[in-house]
Amino acid sequence: MKKTPNNLNQIVIITGNDLRHKYFLKQLNSKHRIAAVFIQESNFPIPTPETQEERDAWNWFFERRKIFEDETIAPTLKIKTQNEPETFYLKNNDLNTLKTLSLIQRYSPGFIAVFGTSIIKERILSCYPNSIYNLHVGIPEFYRGSSCNFWPIHNCDFNNLGATVHRVEKGIDAGKVSEEGFISLEVTDNEQTLMWKTMQVGTKLMEKTIQNWKNNSLILKKQERTGRLYKISEFKPSAIVKVKKMVESGELKSKMELALSSGV
Repeated sequence: MKKTPNNLNQIVIITGNDLRHKYFLKQLNSKHRIAAVFIQESNFPIPTPETQEERDAWNWFFERRKIFEDETIAPTLKIKTQNEPETFYLKNNDLNTLKTLSLIQRYSPGFIAVFGTSIIKERILSCYPNSIYNLHVGIPEFYRGSSCNFWPIHNCDFNNLGATVHRVEKGIDAGKVSEEGFISLEVTDNEQTLMWKTMQVGTKLMEKTIQNWKNNSLILKKQERTGRLYKISEFKPSAIVKVKKMVESGELKSKMELALSSGV
């Protein structure tokens, strides 16, 4: 039997507090025992719409997401888990503090799975330089940063709707890749199902990465190019207005049909 690296079977998860983050946690915990979970509160900035159209679009998008997640994700959270890990709740600015580092060190983790948090900084990285892996719901060689399962939809770039698990290193979404996958496009998709599919793909990739780590068989691949960095500040109501118009006019469906007929 292969030994787990550094003796450490301990797995720690650092994630957010929305339904999709709970899905990520529950799915991983259904396959693997988790020593501890750190849940960072969400602090996504809400920009001020400049017009009524932008205000309506913003509300439209998040109301649709809430309905979709309540109907699709919430039922999956009843899944049976391997154990009940200790759970710590972090304020938005607490992630990179000495207190949080001290709590993480209590579990001597060999693997730290991250999804949906603020940037892990040097204080933690220096203690676990080869042990932190991030689920990025995007393809970082084309889309780095924030909301990278939204921007390919905005850009009608269906080739690059997917997810990546990469080792956390210096730079935003720039670390070596353990797993990468793309979604299966269907003509019945809309903006919510497309984003959800990246989450499903990404969670499976993290499960596979953890299993490979346990088997001491992780293979990492250096990224060949650096994708565009999308900042949180770019996720504005004006961007949602464009997607809303594409959905309601049928343009999004038409472009997906075209992509499917082209073999995307």
